[in-house]
Amino acid sequence: MYRVNSLLIIALFLSGCPGAGMMKGMMRKTGDRVTMNYQDGMGYDDLQVIMPDGETFKGKVVKVGPSSGIGPGLGSASATSSTGASTHGTDKAFGAVETYNGNMQGVLFGDRKHTMRCKLQYVNPDGFTDSGGVGVCETSDGRVIDVQW
Repeated sequence: MYRVNSLLIIALFLSGCPGAGMMKGMMRKTGDRVTMNYQDGMGYDDLQVIMPDGETFKGKVVKVGPSSGIGPGLGSASATSSTGASTHGTDKAFGAVETYNGNMQGVLFGDRKHTMRCKLQYVNPDGFTDSGGVGVCETSDGRVIDVQW
């Protein structure tokens, strides 16, 4: 019984770990398929892109464009006097809230002296890659890749 519980706990732990997967890429001018692999991180993804000619790019895409707004909440305060008397109050309050819109961008370095810039829009505004998205990547020599996953 102990072994079954241990295996269940390990499986549950691993299911919460960042994932890995594939994105579909296509060269804009030629229609050639591009292999794109990702590894989820916290606020970023590691990408590996393999071009049709074998050139390989590696790098990170990171969250960009967080914005702040004002949102409702509940506030509280407490005070204690030097004589030991205390009071506590709770009321509605407004506070700053940071939101994220799903934009990711990054720079990847190639093994043949080229770079690649990627701009991706994740479906999930929290940046969970496995929910899907679309984007575009462009190499320093002008090759453009349309991306979806």
